[in-house]
Parts: sequence; structure tokens; C-alpha cells
Amino acid sequence: MNTQQFLQSFKALQSEVKELKTLQQRVLLFLENHSGSKAEIPLLIEERVSVKETCQILRCSEVTLWKLRKDGTLPYTRHKRTIRFKKIDILNYLNQKR
Repeated sequence: MNTQQFLQSFKALQSEVKELKTLQQRVLLFLENHSGSKAEIPLLIEERVSVKETCQILRCSEVTLWKLRKDGTLPYTRHKRTIRFKKIDILNYLNQKR
């Protein structure tokens, strides 16, 4: 890798970091504006959703979601036979995917 390629890669990385910071600020503003108080923000973040809701958010099939679950990409919890995903984990996965 020569110097010019390195600089291009570095600039691309800087651009991605800026986009990530912007997205993070937008999410925080959204959470502040759409919750009655700051005490409700942890509740929103800890909210758990079903497999079908997660598939809708990710726009994927249940088979794809199963694969994400099995390879450890998307954390989940299981209570008896019910599988739930934290919304924050889904948002983190979407951010990493970009």
C-alpha cells in the first residue's frame, strides 16, 4: 500500500466516523424528543421485540435472522420458547452493517 492509497483509506475512514457521530447524535435527539423524560430513555433502549418485529426492522427473513442469531452477530434472550431481541442491539447491528 503506497502513501496515496493510505491517505485515501484514511480519508474514507474519517468520513465514516463523521457519519457515525452524526447518526449517534440523531438517535440521541430522537430519544430525547420522543420520550417524556430522561428516565424513560433506558426503558426504550431496553425494550425487547419479537422475531417478526425484528425481521420487519431489519427487512430480512426469519431464516436470515436465525443465521444472525446462531453465529452470534445479533444477541437475543430466550424465555421458555419465546425469543426476544433488544432494540438497541438491532440498532447497533444496523449501524455496523453500514
